Amino acid sequence: MIKLGVLCSGRGTDLQSIIDAIESGYLSAKISIVLTDKPNVGALERAEAAGIKNICVDRKKFSDRADFEAELLKNLDGVDLVILAGFMRILSPDFVRKFPNRIMNIHPSLLPSFPGAHAHRDVLAYGAKVSGCTVHFVDEGTDSGPIILQAAVEVLEDDTEETLAARVLEQEHKIYPLAIKLFIDGRLKIVGRRVEIGGGKMKIKRALISVSNKIDVVDLAKKLSKCGVEIISTGGTGKAIRAAGVPVTYVSDLTGFPEIMNGRVKTLNPKIHGGILAVRDNPEHVKQMEENGIEPIDLVVVNLYPFKKTIRKPNVTLEDAIENIDIGGPAMIRAAAKNFKYVTVVTNPERYDEIAQLIKDTGEVPLDVRKNLAAEAFAHTADYDAAITKYLSEV
Repeated sequence: MIKLGVLCSGRGTDLQSIIDAIESGYLSAKISIVLTDKPNVGALERAEAAGIKNICVDRKKFSDRADFEAELLKNLDGVDLVILAGFMRILSPDFVRKFPNRIMNIHPSLLPSFPGAHAHRDVLAYGAKVSGCTVHFVDEGTDSGPIILQAAVEVLEDDTEETLAARVLEQEHKIYPLAIKLFIDGRLKIVGRRVEIGGGKMKIKRALISVSNKIDVVDLAKKLSKCGVEIISTGGTGKAIRAAGVPVTYVSDLTGFPEIMNGRVKTLNPKIHGGILAVRDNPEHVKQMEENGIEPIDLVVVNLYPFKKTIRKPNVTLEDAIENIDIGGPAMIRAAAKNFKYVTVVTNPERYDEIAQLIKDTGEVPLDVRKNLAAEAFAHTADYDAAITKYLSEV
């Protein structure tokens, strides 16, 4: 788990947003220490309330910056990422070089516009129509490091520094935890002055398994469970997995809604499709997941009702054929394939061993493999729909 060191000078509201993101499970991180440069500030109280080690390194007690920063560095020993959360001190080049590309700051304007300590005042003085906030890596300049994320805020005609600051702060609380998550997930790459956000590492933590063809599915579930993957499943698939001694959560327990209409409706629920379709670096999606109790689903293993097999039976009725038209399965497959940037979809049992081995070895499925699996998934549903189209056109 990544260790954070957070430096603050004031109330600590950005610190609180990070604490909340860790406590909710959104950030797989630990705040090792909170340091302030002033005594009796809100950040210390927030850290204390959360049970986080906190120390005031009072700048006034040090004769020069070198001694002050030496004390900060001593307390940051072992930290993976330094977070400046309203820390109103410029760090020396020597300090920055101790943590190359491992110091983040958030600034209350859309950099490179309006750097410095009076961003809101300057935004209003220049009559800017849009402001916002910027998360960036810290370099040896002032508010000049590579930009990670930004959020825009409209400047209103009657804004004061206080009203504008309040709205910008709301956005800070959204994008700072997100930027930290991108760092943790290994998705940030600095290229020149730019920060590229890649597919990165998408750890497989939760899998939804719902298959008609149950060949090797129990073996897959066993392997995933040994890797610490939570298994979600439906009906007969869930029973088979549970009978093998593998812990499983039924979809109906997850959604709080029973399977109804003879199984026609079971997975068509926001807690399933929201977990699959969420864009995980979109702050609004993340917020909506939290508000609605939706957790991400990282792996979708689905194959479909045996429509082709059914219609090959002699004397099959139209009613039987229609009941073997899968609805929930294609919806999950297409959702996962669409969101392959974050989700792995598997429709072919011949892929089970490969995927299980990747998860065992690395905890994830690489982006290029996810993309190929998505293409297979769309081909699978296209072939399925083509068979249905042909049958209904000729029956």
